[in-house]
Amino acid sequence: MFFRRAIDYANRLEVEDRFHDTEVAEAGYPRSHAEVIRARALGRWLLGEPLNRADLRRAAEMFATWCLTKASDHRRFSSSLTMDFYLQGVRAALMAHDLDYARCLLSTKHRLRWHHSVERDLWTRLVNACPRGDAKLRDDIECFFDRIRDPAFEEVLDGVPTAMDREALALDTGLMREMYVVNASPYDDPSPQAVIDAVAR
Repeated sequence: MFFRRAIDYANRLEVEDRFHDTEVAEAGYPRSHAEVIRARALGRWLLGEPLNRADLRRAAEMFATWCLTKASDHRRFSSSLTMDFYLQGVRAALMAHDLDYARCLLSTKHRLRWHHSVERDLWTRLVNACPRGDAKLRDDIECFFDRIRDPAFEEVLDGVPTAMDREALALDTGLMREMYVVNASPYDDPSPQAVIDAVAR
């Protein structure tokens, strides 16, 4: 019921184009639209529909566009929040299995720091090693997954936590682990139940 209502709400937001209603809404566009598209695609997938890779690709581009044009630090990333949104775009491209676009995003000149740098390095290795990579890469993905699916995981610098949508990161990573490590081919549709079980384990 929750997912159905979320999907209906996402559809209504798009039909009514509510992403430009106010100055605040306009400032958040197209990142806000990317979040809606991503949530709808994953909600449908969790309900048993095929993973909508075209929508995830659209979301990837929207996340990146906002970071590179509207974020307050778009000329030179300094905010952990911007880095987090940028990597949400990278993960959306990987879930869409658009390796060329993921590689393009990962090759940005912007410096990513803290746990964002660790994540960037891991996905760069994955893109370059696709379709499966070696045992070391697979082990490193498993270690990263174990770390970020822990509900207590956070990174605090000078008393301030770095930005992280941990739930999105855990679900995305679990889905990509299923695609690139567990499944025989990343073109195989990942199993929602297997991903949820792995994230919750």
